[in-house]
Amino acid sequence: MFDLIIKNGTVIDPAQNLWCQLDVAITQGNLAALDAGLWDARQIIDATGLIVTPGLIDLHAHVADGIIPLGVAPDEAGVRSGVTTVVDAGSTGYTTFAGFAQYVIPNALTDLFAFLHLSPVGEAALPEIGWERVSAEKMIATIAQHRDMIKGIKLRITANLIHALGLDALKIAKQVSTQTGLLVMAHLGIDTGETLDAETLRAFTRDALAWLERGDILTHVFTKKPGGLFTAQGEVLPGVREAIARGVILDVASALGHLDFNIARWAIANGFAPFTLSTDFTTNLLNAPVPLTLPVLMSEFIALGASVSQVVAMTTINPAQVLGEAARRGSLRVGAPADVALFELRGGDWNFVYHPDGPVLKAKQLFLPRLTIKRGMVIEPSPRAKNYAQWHASAQSLFAGKATIEL
Repeated sequence: MFDLIIKNGTVIDPAQNLWCQLDVAITQGNLAALDAGLWDARQIIDATGLIVTPGLIDLHAHVADGIIPLGVAPDEAGVRSGVTTVVDAGSTGYTTFAGFAQYVIPNALTDLFAFLHLSPVGEAALPEIGWERVSAEKMIATIAQHRDMIKGIKLRITANLIHALGLDALKIAKQVSTQTGLLVMAHLGIDTGETLDAETLRAFTRDALAWLERGDILTHVFTKKPGGLFTAQGEVLPGVREAIARGVILDVASALGHLDFNIARWAIANGFAPFTLSTDFTTNLLNAPVPLTLPVLMSEFIALGASVSQVVAMTTINPAQVLGEAARRGSLRVGAPADVALFELRGGDWNFVYHPDGPVLKAKQLFLPRLTIKRGMVIEPSPRAKNYAQWHASAQSLFAGKATIEL
């Protein structure tokens, strides 16, 4: 007898090339069977009309709750929106990571990993501080102590970083990456209010592109802020194609204002589709008037030209591969931990905005989380995650009079 069976759902698992109706059985927190006609279980969940996917993975969020001002409760960004694994993208540095490891990671239902920030104090203050105490040696020591939690190094290519460290920032990140074997995540787009002459910024970003290697990540790839890779007119920063050819990963990290729909639409149509979708979830998103979760982002990218199977891959097996975790997550393979998400893919006329002042993206499909299964535990989605349709019905004034984008 199984502990739990999810019956009658449409399983979409790109890692196994599955898109069919199957039952998913769970025992002792692990996936025990994937087949049709399974019945013998202590609990049965009827998933008729729902999509069943591996638990989603958000490659870029900020969940150092109580440690940095932008940090959110991990489970709000995680299991309460269909996301079973969250990567904290540089909230903490070598002086603050211990607090994240001791107080945040053990108390979350969501599995958490992290990128260690180049700044010693991470994003405790923005723009970052403490550049005079950047230390490759101390970063390497912190990584060695927490190797099971830390997956890479984070640097933000901003005017603050360029003024403070210049090319030394790239050299230090490269040194840490080489000695630890970990990947680098590079943030694109200077911060609001920063000023930097265009050629200095372009030159620094080109230098960064040149030393990124296979598996390293460019995040905020569809930003329209200065320092981005693309424009809506089809301009591509020199070095981008070469970086992609080497295996550098394109990650979305939409945030509020880092995803320009027109740039994304052009990029996807011209062979620059992202490898991973991520939210850059922070208190800014949590408190924003526009609900944005990873399932909403998946819906946006379907509207921008990706297929349902592609957006599921971009939020399951693709980030699992980036993290070196494909054997344990990102798929519904029998024997893996039972991380599962149930969604309704609701048709209709939907509107998406990446920012309250931005244009409206017209869409016909919406992912709505219905249940998350985390190692066999059944978790209801948060009101914010599951009620996009209700919010949408009451928010027509937000969309009125705005420019529209539709395929």
